Amino acid sequence: PAMFSFALRFPRVAEWRGWLPAAALPLFMFAALIALGGDRGYFYRDPNTHNWNTAKTLAIAENLSAEHGFRLMRHAWLNEDGGLEYDLYGRFPIGGFALLKPALMPFGDDLAAKLLAARVLTLLMFCGAATFAYLAISRIVGSRWIALAATLLAFSGFYAVYFADEVSNESVMDMFGAALVFHGMVVFVQEGRFRQLLVRTCAALLLGWHVYALILPFTVLGFGGEALALLRSAASSGEKAKAWRLAITSLARSRYAVLAVVALAFGSALLAFNFASEYAAYGGETPLTELPAFDSMMRRLAGTADYDGADLKWGNFLSRQLYRAGVASVPYAVARAAGWHFPTPEGVEVAVAPIVLGAAAAVLALGGLALARGRRILMASAILFGFCWAILARHNAYAPYHNYEAVHYVWTALALFALALAGARRLLGARLGDGAVAVEVAACALAAALFALSVFHAGQRERDAAEAEWDKAIMADFSAIREITRGKRVASIPNHLHGYARQHYYLAGSRRDEIDPRACDPRVEDFAISRYRDESRNTLTPENRVAFLYERASPLELCRAERRRLEASEPAARGAFDVYLEDDRLSWLKAPCEPRDYEAAFFAYLYPVDANDLPARDRRNGYVKLMRWHTWFMDQVAAFDGACLLTAYLPDYPAAAIRAGQWVRGESRWDISALWEVSITPPLDADTLAFYENAYQATASSGEPAARTAFDLYLDGDGDTLSYLKEPCDESDTRGRFFLSVHPADIRDLPEDRREIGHESLNFTFAPPAGVVFNGKCMATRHLPDYEITKIETGQWIPGGERLWDAEVVVSR
Repeated sequence: PAMFSFALRFPRVAEWRGWLPAAALPLFMFAALIALGGDRGYFYRDPNTHNWNTAKTLAIAENLSAEHGFRLMRHAWLNEDGGLEYDLYGRFPIGGFALLKPALMPFGDDLAAKLLAARVLTLLMFCGAATFAYLAISRIVGSRWIALAATLLAFSGFYAVYFADEVSNESVMDMFGAALVFHGMVVFVQEGRFRQLLVRTCAALLLGWHVYALILPFTVLGFGGEALALLRSAASSGEKAKAWRLAITSLARSRYAVLAVVALAFGSALLAFNFASEYAAYGGETPLTELPAFDSMMRRLAGTADYDGADLKWGNFLSRQLYRAGVASVPYAVARAAGWHFPTPEGVEVAVAPIVLGAAAAVLALGGLALARGRRILMASAILFGFCWAILARHNAYAPYHNYEAVHYVWTALALFALALAGARRLLGARLGDGAVAVEVAACALAAALFALSVFHAGQRERDAAEAEWDKAIMADFSAIREITRGKRVASIPNHLHGYARQHYYLAGSRRDEIDPRACDPRVEDFAISRYRDESRNTLTPENRVAFLYERASPLELCRAERRRLEASEPAARGAFDVYLEDDRLSWLKAPCEPRDYEAAFFAYLYPVDANDLPARDRRNGYVKLMRWHTWFMDQVAAFDGACLLTAYLPDYPAAAIRAGQWVRGESRWDISALWEVSITPPLDADTLAFYENAYQATASSGEPAARTAFDLYLDGDGDTLSYLKEPCDESDTRGRFFLSVHPADIRDLPEDRREIGHESLNFTFAPPAGVVFNGKCMATRHLPDYEITKIETGQWIPGGERLWDAEVVVSR
């Protein structure tokens, strides 16, 4: 430290060392933009509110136009009288959507390019929020090094990085608005520049309402401090009457009070604009109290949402918010290294909340003493921001548990990191002198490394293969469809569009009818969109892959044509539904069918011929999910003529086996089991046979087998896989069940229920994907656990229970 301190005191270094953090910040933000920007032209994330918010926001921005009176709406349709009706969304301010609109316009009907442009704009706001946060903290603590370290740590937080590219005025847009206002508050406290704070507040309110949660503690604490000072002065004055009048007059003119009044007035004006727009949309005949925006506002203020779960009890509620604040303070790279997944496990908040509360108290005691009163108000406002919004939104009885709401705890993390570093600097300054700067630089270097690792790791997130294929196809298909249907009447079924919110974005500008998600509506509009290609009529989009446009066609007839096409062939498997396998899709069909038949969630798992085709995150499981198990997929079922039809798309690599069926859920979220299930083995084509042949020869030529029995057993070089080979071989050689027992060197590596037995059982049947019979050969490959193994016992049972053969393999790893 002494040598480092000497280097920092060197005259030439001293000239630029103070500005180095400010110069480094743009480089870090540019790196974040590149790392997080990546391939963001598709909706490929897990299907939570992240994609729902992005699709909804894009649809509203796309539909924002003078033609519709700048109404905030997701879509429009023609009623029976030929008049326009709107799905209005006027509870948000218009600014964020107006900012997105020009960013989308240059790209015409290229949906993927529009989405990428919107996400780049959002990431620029993320970087802008970090920049304003840095500028504000550097003013408060008086150190650019501390400000840079605190900013990089806070903005590498788990929630901040995860939602960095969510296109929504409820997350990153509001984060940017809050940063703008927070910096304005700092300038106001230090320099008295009040007008700029008012302008920033109005600009931030154009982007979203969350800034109110920052203004609330700032105005209450600031006004409360002024009130106490004036009241004490009046109480000790000799002319008390005059002093009291002066105190009351001063409080009425308080800039904190003026800020609160201006913020409320400007927000009210924005809502009034939305009310007027909605009133005009309904032809001026709907009472104000029945407008959608007014109804939404009153439900949130009055707390009439239909939810009364235990999570809303104050103890559970505050515990959960403390937990979120703690998670927001953990860099994304650290969270992933610890094995965290999003959303984080339930129940952990009970243990985390006291830790967060204790750490916050210690940090406040350590760092708060180093700040003047005005600066303490600023830090307190930042810390309380996320909590204030959660408390305000608690009346909604739902919003506090939206995952994206946790992104606003970045300000809590920012303030706590800054206070901790400022307190450490104060303690070390007296002992190290200029050497304390070395500690600041070291902290900044650590923060920079964590930030870089976090944004890089987030940018490398693997896509789900099946969903990625769907996204690419659906974006391209609907880009072609939009060119034809803009401004026309379109009949569509949500289950064809993979997601209720996304259809608003895909068909923005069209007059799309609002119909039951599961009904093949019989009406004939200008155009109809179908997932099914009807060979009996010409489609207007012959190059499309998954969504086809027909002119003057009935969705009901298109569904009937698809049913006839499937029933003309033999299903690949029969269960509660008939399951049909084609080159690019898997279809479920049932007739007759009732709503109860599709209330249970559908699932489909594809096991590839080559595990390397899977995304890295799926290789350990050995399969990819074609459909997720949650119940949202019931909305993708087409119900018509007493029949039910569902389709899932396949990735473009060959499958060794497919499992499909329906789940039934128990009492808890994770208590699920198969209601029914079928297994499908696709026919072996030439490429698949060639792959198996090459894999067989490579294993057989790798050296001597670890054991020779009815099958030759091969361990790979690292002892990670065990392969079973036999030639000549046919189906009769694979009957029965194969047992595989793995003995660990340390019994503690086993699951608790297997420790008494002393080994782990990986038994299997010789059928795809475990094993395959081809060209007179049999081959199976089993992946072994990653703990240290001493020996393996394996063999084969025949149906009667007698062992055909067994073998023991000693393992060196």
